[in-house]
Amino acid sequence: MRKYDYTGVTDIRAYMAPYEADYAGLPAQYGDPGTRYAYDVMFTDRYLAGRDVQLACIRHLNDLLRIGDDDFPYTYEVPMVDAIEYFVGLLPNPDNIKVNIKPMRWQSFILDSLIGWRKGNGTRFTTSNISVARAQGKTWIASMLMNFYYFVVGWNASSQDFLVASYDSDHSTKLFNDVSLQAKQIMQLDEFREDAIKRGVDAQTTQVIAKNTKNTIRKGTSEGGGFDSFHNLLAIYDEIGNLRPAKNETLKQITSGQNNIDNRMFVKISTAYPDIKVKFKSDEDSMRAEIEKDYLRSSDNVFQVIYAQDSEEEAFAPETWGKSNPNLLEMSKSAYEKQLTSLKQDFADNEREGTLATFVNKTLNLWSRRFQNSYLSLDVIQKAQKADFDVHGREVFIGFDASQSNDNTSIGFEYPYLDGKTHMYRVEQHSFIPFAQAKTLAAKSKQDGLDYAELEDQGLVSVTNLASGVINKQQVYQWLVQYVHENRLRVRGIAADPNLASWFVKMIENYQPDWPKPVELRPTSFYLSVPTKDFQNLFVNGNVTIPDDPLLVDGFNNAVVVEDKGGAVKIDRQNRTSDHIDTADAIINAHYLAQDYFENFHGDDYNPMSDMTSDEKRNYFKAMFGGGK
Repeated sequence: MRKYDYTGVTDIRAYMAPYEADYAGLPAQYGDPGTRYAYDVMFTDRYLAGRDVQLACIRHLNDLLRIGDDDFPYTYEVPMVDAIEYFVGLLPNPDNIKVNIKPMRWQSFILDSLIGWRKGNGTRFTTSNISVARAQGKTWIASMLMNFYYFVVGWNASSQDFLVASYDSDHSTKLFNDVSLQAKQIMQLDEFREDAIKRGVDAQTTQVIAKNTKNTIRKGTSEGGGFDSFHNLLAIYDEIGNLRPAKNETLKQITSGQNNIDNRMFVKISTAYPDIKVKFKSDEDSMRAEIEKDYLRSSDNVFQVIYAQDSEEEAFAPETWGKSNPNLLEMSKSAYEKQLTSLKQDFADNEREGTLATFVNKTLNLWSRRFQNSYLSLDVIQKAQKADFDVHGREVFIGFDASQSNDNTSIGFEYPYLDGKTHMYRVEQHSFIPFAQAKTLAAKSKQDGLDYAELEDQGLVSVTNLASGVINKQQVYQWLVQYVHENRLRVRGIAADPNLASWFVKMIENYQPDWPKPVELRPTSFYLSVPTKDFQNLFVNGNVTIPDDPLLVDGFNNAVVVEDKGGAVKIDRQNRTSDHIDTADAIINAHYLAQDYFENFHGDDYNPMSDMTSDEKRNYFKAMFGGGK
C-alpha cells in the first residue's frame, strides 16, 4: 500500500481525499459500525472531526488495507465486533435502567476497534488512550467494556481479576457503581441468568464477584495503592489525566501484573486538565507522533482516539464544538440546537464567573491554562519550538533567577537575530537542580513531574554536585563562564534579582571584567511589567523561538499573570510546590535588557565601544591605528 506520513498535516481528510478510491470498498466489505464511521469521518461530510480523530480513523482504514502483510500480524474479526455490538445493545442506560441504549457511531468505533482487532488468540490493543469531553458517555463506554470482559471474555475462566480504578475514591466509585448497576441487569437477562446463578455472581457494594469461579471486579485508587497484588484481565483507569506525577508508579503496578495474559487490556480514559506534566498527556503526545508515521509499525498495540478542539481559538467558535462533543453530531437538528444553546449558555456563565478555564478543559477537552489568566497558552508555546539554532559567536543577554530552598536556579539566554527582515529572539535556558528538601533526586523529579536525570543527559540541566543537595554556587558560576567561552558568546547584558543573587553579581563583577556589569533587577511589577508584556506579545506574534526543552515549556506553561492595583503586571505561579517558573523568570530578566535591542535605544552618553569585548576593542584599535605602527 501507499506510504503515508501525516506529520505536520493539519487537515488529514483533505490530504487523503485524492486516495478515496483505495478505501471505497471497505464499508461494504466489513459492514461494521466502526469501519463505516471511520470511512464517513475521512471521506464524507457527515462528521466534523478534529485532527486526532482523523488520525485514529485513517489509521483504522489503512490497517484494514494492510491485513495480510508480512510485517502486520493483526486481523479485524467481524464476529468479534458483532459480539460487542450485540452485548452493548442489551445493557441499560445508567440514567434510566428501563431503557437500553444503542451506542453512538463514535462509541461503536471505539468498542469495535478494541474488541475487533486481534493478534492470534489475543487482543491487538493491550493499551488504549481515550479522551472525550464530559457528558458524552465516556463512563458508559468504560462500564460497557468492563461488563463485556467480565460476562463474555473471561466468563468461562476462573480466578480472573478485573479492575475499576481512578486517582481517588470518588471517581473510582462512580464508575464502579455504573458497572455494578449494569451487572445486576445483565444477570437477569436470558443469555446470562442461568450461568450467573451457577457461578454465584453477586454485585456487591465494593466488588462484583462470582463466588464459585472467583472472577472479581474490584475498585481501587492510586491514593490507596495495592494494585500490584492482582493480574487484571482488564483494567480501566478513569480520569487518569488528573493523576499526579508522584503516583505514576501505581500504573506500573497495574500493567506489570498483566504480562502474558492473552486478552489483557489497560484502558486509560479521561478529559483534559490544566496540568500538562501528567503522564496521560505525555502518552497522548508520544502516541500521536507514532500514529502520524503511518508507515512505521511501532506502537501497533496501542489504540488512541482524542475528541478535542484543535486549538484554543475554537473555544470562541461554537460551530466547531462537535469535535470535542461528538454526541452533538449524532443528534436530530432540534436536539442539536437545544444542546448547543445550552453549551453556549454554560460558556457565558463560566466566562462571567471567571471559571472559563474549567469549561475549556472539561467541555472542550483542551489541555490549557490560557483561561486561568496564564501567561502563554500551550499551543503558542509549542508552535515556537524550533530545534535548530546555532548560538556560536552570537550576541546574548543573560537573565539569572536564583533559588531558595526547593526551587531550581535558572540561567536564561536571549539571542536577538534576524530572519530575513523580521526581528526575532531565540531563548534558551540551563537550570541547576537542588534536592535537599526532597531528600533525593528521584523524589524531586516525582514532585515536579520532570525526569531531571534525563534532562541532565540532554544537557538542559545540571544536578547539584553537592552531597547535601543544595545549590553549589561555584558550579553555577563555572558552568556559565565555560558555556560563554566555549560558544564565544558576546555578552551584551546580565540581569539578576539582588535579593538572592548578590553572590552571582559579585562573582561577575570581580572575575569577568570584560562582561557588562550586571543589572540588579528587583522582582516587582514596577520593574518587570514592560518586559513581561513585551515578551508576551513577541511570543504570541511568532517572534520568539525556543528549543524542544521540557523544562522551558513547563516554566512558560506554569506562569500566570498577576496585576497590581496600578495595572502593572508580572508572572507568578499557581502551585507553590511543584509549578516552577524559574526558567520563565530568568528569560524575562534577560528580556528586560534585550527588549530595545532592535530599537537602537541608547542613552546620551552611549559609546558603541562599550559593547565590545577586550579582544574586539584591541582589534578595533588595530584597524584604526595600525596597532601602533
